[in-house]
Order: sequence, then structure tokens, then C-alpha cells
Amino acid sequence: MPGTVVLLHHDIAVVVDADVLIRRAVQQLLADLGLQALAYGGWHDAVRQLARVAPKLRSLPIPSDQADWDAIELWQRLQQEFCSSTRGFSVLPVVGLSCRHTAFMEKQHPSQLLARQLRDCFYQRRQRAEQPVEEKPSVSPAEGRVLELVKDGCSNKRIASELSLSQRTVESHLHRLFRKLQVRNRTELALLAA
Repeated sequence: MPGTVVLLHHDIAVVVDADVLIRRAVQQLLADLGLQALAYGGWHDAVRQLARVAPKLRSLPIPSDQADWDAIELWQRLQQEFCSSTRGFSVLPVVGLSCRHTAFMEKQHPSQLLARQLRDCFYQRRQRAEQPVEEKPSVSPAEGRVLELVKDGCSNKRIASELSLSQRTVESHLHRLFRKLQVRNRTELALLAA
């Protein structure tokens, strides 16, 4: 896909363009419009990097007053403010990028992989937002102390030293926290605790 491409999903947009100045300008315009905008130089780089920032995207709160942008409306707005008629510019809604495979398509285009990542992030954000407060799991005082140190970026060895525990006990607390808070790694745990 030549030119600038913007993948749009609710309040998150991914800008893909080889020109760093153009993608930064589009990213800034999207941010000014109230969209969380990520920018990458190519499709494969976008897929790889988005996988790294997915935990941050999952932990973003869903804005209550956010107006959903229609892809055509956003394209018109960006065309007016940014693009010349000679440069290709596309806004693709993630919902329009099917994740189905056919017999002729052995391999998905990276845009479809990006779309799937964005859909997964939004689905998890919505699940967290809809989870009633009273059903959120309680954390014991010991787990809370471990959680605070994880949030500060401490290693298991440092946590054990700070709390006068064995490393095995710290690992046990972390395992229970992962299960209770439904996270997969320390990064997600730290982001959730922040």
C-alpha cells in the first residue's frame, strides 16, 4: 500500500509511512483529535513493535466521552489539514480488515496482524472496564507489598532482600498475583499496579 496508511480502531490509530516526518505530522494531528496514535516506518516493523507495546495499550482506560471517528470522516479531516492531492493517503477501519483465511491466502498481510492485535487490546480493555468493582480480586497485604516493589521495577532478589523473604516466597506471591489479576508477565503487572 503506497503512501500513508492509518489503521483506526475506536480511540487508537496506527500510522504506517516510510517518511519519518510525514508519520510524525500525521501522528500529531491524530493526537490533537483525541486519538492515541502510534507511528511506524513499515508494516513488519509495526507488527513487531506493536506486540511490544500491547501491554500498555491493554491497560489504557476506555474514554467515556470519546466520539468514535468514522474512517471517511477522519480521512477527510486529515486530507484538509495535511495531505496534498498527489500523495496517497488511506484510513482503514480495523473492523474492515478480516482475519479469515481462504485457500488462496496462505499468509496474512501484516495489516491484518496489526488489526488483530488492536482488536485484542480493545477487547481486553473493554473487559476490564466492564468488570464490576466488587468482583475485582483482593490482594493480601504481603502480595500488596510485593506488588509495590514490582511497580518500582525491583527484581525478585531485591524484593526478597527488602521484605526479608526468600526468593521462592516472592515467586510464589508473584504467581498468585498473575493469576488473581489476570496478567501474563511482570510488565503487565507493573502497568496494572501503576
